[in-house]
Amino acid sequence: MTDLTSNTSYRLDIQGLRAVAIALVVLAHAKVPGFGGGFVGVDVFFVLSGYLITGLLVQERMSTGRIRYVTFLARRLKRLLPALLVMLVLVLLAASLLLTAYETRMQTGSFMFSATWTSNLFFAFVDRDYFSALQADDLYLHTWSLGIEEQFYLVWPWLMMGSFLLFADDSSDERKRIVLLRVLATLFVLSFLLCLFWSNTRQLLSFYMMPARAWQFSLGAAVFLWFRFRDDTCRLSGTLAGGIGLLTILASSVFLGPDLVYPGYYALFPSVGASLVIAAGARDASTGISGWLASPSLVWLGNRSYSLYLWHWPLLLLGKSFGLTDSGFGVALLIGLAVLLSMASYRFVELPFWKGRWSDGAPSRVILLSVVAVAAAAVVSERLESTVFAEPEVMTVAGYNPRTDATPALYAAGLNCDTGPASAQLVPCGLGSKDGRFRAILLGDSVGAQWTTMIASIFASPDWQVIVLTKSACPVVDESYFYDKIGADYAICTEWRNAAIEYIGQLNPDIVFIGSSAEYPFSESQWVEGTSRVLSRLSEITENVVIIPGNPKLSFNGPSCLDQPYKFSYRLRDSQRECEEVQFTSTSDEVAGYLKQSARTFSNVNVLDLNDLVCPGRRCAARREDGMPIYRDELHLTRSFVNAQALEARKRLVAMGIVAGDSSTSSMDSVSTRF
Repeated sequence: MTDLTSNTSYRLDIQGLRAVAIALVVLAHAKVPGFGGGFVGVDVFFVLSGYLITGLLVQERMSTGRIRYVTFLARRLKRLLPALLVMLVLVLLAASLLLTAYETRMQTGSFMFSATWTSNLFFAFVDRDYFSALQADDLYLHTWSLGIEEQFYLVWPWLMMGSFLLFADDSSDERKRIVLLRVLATLFVLSFLLCLFWSNTRQLLSFYMMPARAWQFSLGAAVFLWFRFRDDTCRLSGTLAGGIGLLTILASSVFLGPDLVYPGYYALFPSVGASLVIAAGARDASTGISGWLASPSLVWLGNRSYSLYLWHWPLLLLGKSFGLTDSGFGVALLIGLAVLLSMASYRFVELPFWKGRWSDGAPSRVILLSVVAVAAAAVVSERLESTVFAEPEVMTVAGYNPRTDATPALYAAGLNCDTGPASAQLVPCGLGSKDGRFRAILLGDSVGAQWTTMIASIFASPDWQVIVLTKSACPVVDESYFYDKIGADYAICTEWRNAAIEYIGQLNPDIVFIGSSAEYPFSESQWVEGTSRVLSRLSEITENVVIIPGNPKLSFNGPSCLDQPYKFSYRLRDSQRECEEVQFTSTSDEVAGYLKQSARTFSNVNVLDLNDLVCPGRRCAARREDGMPIYRDELHLTRSFVNAQALEARKRLVAMGIVAGDSSTSSMDSVSTRF
């Protein structure tokens, strides 16, 4: 029987595999071309944890007859918690100094969940604000994988202890191997089936929840147990297996991408690849691929992989806020800084608590001090939240309050006009008179729906009834796309859009407005052809269809800049006044051109392009010179600005022959009702 310690001792090739995994993750997060699937490095870490932790637990059980659960947890806390807490607190302090109060509030909401290793639950279940793009750039988003790891540490010892009860201690090695592998095989199948089910129904759960990832830990554990109970007659070609495994991991990082439903079946590739690499070095880690992985440079990086994982993500996001990620030099600078911080963290935080002068201590004391440390971090967070980046009681700019001036009334609580990405339910909402002789319909996503009150003021009560059909992130384009918020193709959007068009057909409206963001990942042909397919249906339903193109996007958050302009405006590339920039992309102009191309093929379709009002002379600002806020985030417009465009919009509709020239424009800000 092979000596157990030979399988669980410090293996240089495993440290090299850690280096490969962290390098792939960093390259993917830095958006380096060719490594869009580098997130598979996290899958490699999960398999490694299954192998190493199972080895530690089985070794302890075989040598002492028991598994000391509290001692095991204390070791994990000493190894992982200090570096995590240092990163969390220092990033919070850095954010409070470098970012505005609004940005910091939006980007550090998961602080306490990260400190308690539950951030994966936070990102899976907390309903974050759709309209806040900053919340998607949470500075602690990367800690979701640490949450899964820690939850694995909590349950895995119990699984191992329960598995050892299935056979007597004097059972043969072959008997032990078969029983333990059967347990792992059962867990693998159940977890993988759950992963596949959630991937098709609740993709966020399959990505963030530990039960849907347990099969990866089981895979690593199975590799350990296979070699733990096999004698030397079991040979494996290390060069062949290691080469295939490493090639599979690297190929996954290149050919997989963020637009796939993941993990699902795709996660098998990097996971099996990691298992082959680990298995290849189980007998001899000095030759072949294992020998290459054991090279000093890779081992050096692998030793610091945990600290590098902690630091690279927040640094990239902080750099993004200052435009550093827009250039290769800036990205390289940020990665270099992350490496330097990881070196310091490894030397002065990880090692002292792991193997150095602060590594001694009774398990109960370690756990108690860990609880105190987390509580202290919570106090720091609370103090900063209540002082440095507290939300102002009243944030007004020239008499306007961007918070109360944010969204149209149809987003008021209780109306449920927008049922979100999880439901295809169609909920029509209306403004103006239900008894109006004429009917106008606005169909669109949140960017299209922002024009609601302007349209209601032009087509006003008592003659007009305005009905709004809206679903966030659902374009009025007959094309499907991968929606990263749900991690899958947005099939519900297609279902909802078809239901909306059928509903419009039943109403026989006098005019239909459609509008969408210009930020969807469609090609020119998709924009033109997908819009034309929608127009071909709508043009047969109503006498007039009007397309409102999506407005330009800011490179910064409007309210955040207005909150603390001294912290923001100097980041802008071309600013003549606070919180202003030259329109930084041509996307909205290009998409407006595609929409006009589609409209030209229909005699009753017009394009109402208001983007020159949003960014006059291609200069975009968070507020007008008279102080009126324009943007309520990076993309959406404030209600007051939208209403202020009613007169000019009406003039353009008159020129199109859609509105009579002698009509008057109401200044009402109608209240929405759910039909």
